[in-house]
Amino acid sequence: MSHTSIEYGSEEEIVMCHIKAVSVPIVQLQKPSGATLKEQISAPSYFHSLKENEAPPFKKPGKEEKPRLLLDSLIEEDDVVKMIAALDKENDYIGFKKQLAEILVRKNIVANYHLSEKHFLIILLMETIGYAAMREFNKFKLACLLSIYLCAHLHFKWYYWISPTALWHYFKRLMIKHTIEDSLDGQEVFEPEECYDILSHFHTNYIKNLPLVHILTFGVHRLKLSWPFKNK
Repeated sequence: MSHTSIEYGSEEEIVMCHIKAVSVPIVQLQKPSGATLKEQISAPSYFHSLKENEAPPFKKPGKEEKPRLLLDSLIEEDDVVKMIAALDKENDYIGFKKQLAEILVRKNIVANYHLSEKHFLIILLMETIGYAAMREFNKFKLACLLSIYLCAHLHFKWYYWISPTALWHYFKRLMIKHTIEDSLDGQEVFEPEECYDILSHFHTNYIKNLPLVHILTFGVHRLKLSWPFKNK
């Protein structure tokens, strides 16, 4: 009679076999159903390949508004008269700043409680008014210029992830509509030389400071500073 021999492994293999047998679950786990999540390969490079990232934070909130004429829309000539009347150099421009803040809140450009953004816009308007005074703009041109600057800022606030290039193109299209009267929706408010000078002024005072404008407008919970040189 032949005997069937059973070859046992080492004592360690036997113990592992028992451990495996004890650890097997009674109820088999079901495989998860549903579509797998799409890998977000573009994050966190927000300004480079947004088309590859379809996460909800990157979706634009509605249809983008096209540049339009801003004659007596945001800032009117009466608002400019009130601004100039409130100039008080002797009192460190306190009344002037209050007047600017009142107009910004009344026009729904900034909330009254958002102090950082409101202070930034007041400084920007004061700088722009001084710039227009040096070039002897009348109240109509000044009202139009302030409206263009504030409209560009509202466009910046419209989309959290807007790129500097997109905002710059939007501002240039705004200026073209107020410089070249080539269609029914364009009007010549500024001369070509004035348009070029305004583009330089806006780029210097707004576009170049866009990271700081972003912090003042939306706030920031963490600011990371990276040094380009590695420690040896």
